[in-house]
Amino acid sequence: MGMYRLGDIIRMNRRALSITQEQLCDGICSVETLSRMETGKQNPGKDIYELLMERMGRIRERAYSMLSISDIKILDQMKQLEDYIKLYDYEAAEAILHDLKKNLGDSILDRQFLIRVESIINYRLNRISNNEFLKKLKKAIRLTIPLYGSVSLSKWPFSINETRLLINISTAYAKKGNYHKCINILEEAYNAMLQSYMDKQQRIEHQVIIINNLSKWYGVIGQHYKAIKISKEGIKLCREYNLGNVLPVLLYNITWNIERLMDKRLLHSDHNRECIKYLKQAYYLSSAMQQPFTEQFIKKHLHKRYNIKLFN
Repeated sequence: MGMYRLGDIIRMNRRALSITQEQLCDGICSVETLSRMETGKQNPGKDIYELLMERMGRIRERAYSMLSISDIKILDQMKQLEDYIKLYDYEAAEAILHDLKKNLGDSILDRQFLIRVESIINYRLNRISNNEFLKKLKKAIRLTIPLYGSVSLSKWPFSINETRLLINISTAYAKKGNYHKCINILEEAYNAMLQSYMDKQQRIEHQVIIINNLSKWYGVIGQHYKAIKISKEGIKLCREYNLGNVLPVLLYNITWNIERLMDKRLLHSDHNRECIKYLKQAYYLSSAMQQPFTEQFIKKHLHKRYNIKLFN
């Protein structure tokens, strides 16, 4: 779920709900004990941890359910399934999902993972509507955040799967045309990432994915300068932490927003050269990263807008 200490999780959830230590620990443990747990001076026992989490509306099983996934083969299958989804190969993803359903455990996080990936596959293969897709995603996230929809999430200590769910939920809202709801979810998730205690590499990886999505939707609602600025922040993080996978799309996002500004006559057409430079970088990076969908998309864009043909 990300590299948190249990005391960090307790403290971050408590602060997210704006409740005092006294209110949280009443009848469970002393304020002094809770303070020691939150500062890392004492590890909470499982029973106390579960009671504290339950009082905050969190699922008792949250910190322990991932222990059910100890089979390296299953972990590899889960990663491969996620990779196929990123590559838009939903048939291959569904084949792995079929095996995972037989072998994965029945913990809350196991069920959350399965609901999420199965919903994505069914939606992308046009088996369910966007409304049904959104409904299933909300059901999945409420397995671990029962209060989802009624509290701010900007300070929650998210798990990896919760972060991915929020990104999926934001996209579903965007598909409904509710871009402001979509952006609000992403901005809350981004703020949570900035304050989290997740393992740094994992945190940066998810920050960059959120930045990529924010850049896209900022552009759609006409906030082009904001989209360009945050894309450049994402590119800086990608280069600093060797995250090449997202770089092509971030470069494309910058290009698309510059093009919209030129089309609106807010930038001079001289910026065409800058756009071509970004697109070529994105094309060769996507080719090197073996992202055929992105590679062909950028290739077509270069040809259609700039009459430039690239050859493999």
